[in-house]
Amino acid sequence: MPPCDLYKQFEYISNIDHIAGRHGMKIEVSADFEAFRQLRGAQQKRLPISPIFDCQETELNGANGFWIKGTSSDGELVHLQAVRLEDMSGLCLAEHLYQHRHVYAPPGVEVDLERTDYAATPASHRITGKVCYHGELWLKGGPGGYRGHGLTAALPRLALALAHMAWSPDYMFGLVHPLAACKGLPAREGYMHLEPGGILWHRKDSDEVYDEWLVWMGHGDLQHLLRFPPLALYEQLEAKSKDSAGFANRVRAAA
Repeated sequence: MPPCDLYKQFEYISNIDHIAGRHGMKIEVSADFEAFRQLRGAQQKRLPISPIFDCQETELNGANGFWIKGTSSDGELVHLQAVRLEDMSGLCLAEHLYQHRHVYAPPGVEVDLERTDYAATPASHRITGKVCYHGELWLKGGPGGYRGHGLTAALPRLALALAHMAWSPDYMFGLVHPLAACKGLPAREGYMHLEPGGILWHRKDSDEVYDEWLVWMGHGDLQHLLRFPPLALYEQLEAKSKDSAGFANRVRAAA
């Protein structure tokens, strides 16, 4: 990679670290997935860890994965996300998802792995080569939390940038709940492509289907995204959030 491009990518990452610092958040990056498993296990209010990122279920190390942690100024865990690299040479994403369906199964949902449709989207038949899966994305919500602010447009892009710098993947993808997709979460995170029906999970002993949509980007998309550090978008989202909070307070005061 030319030094000028490398510098721009370091600048991009520094931009995100600066945004996190505005909220008193310290960012750390690790490849110790046993530590990640323990952190996730301690989050009793969340669903269990996704099997694809559980080092007791599948092999994970610095060669094929990393995870990101954010802690508040008092040391509280407030953010997690993880990325895994897969070699899909000679097969497409749809085939990969079917072959490894047991580790992509959503935790906390009883699904029938044989009836589930892993090839519902057109992109799942085109995505191949070096492919990164981006998941386990969590940001503390509720009182004193960070959701609904500009951080949702910054932190996920850190994982995208690091994966691009480390492995230069042909594709990155993730799976998102339809309601989150319709609220624009993938766009905030930086994803440029969204397709309904990424995986149609069939529940056991039922005709009910649990739908996850596919978000993805190609190598060129990642390169393009890194041209736009998220500070300006972050500030716009922060301003909108403050305006909305101010309006809500005025309504409550007038009631």
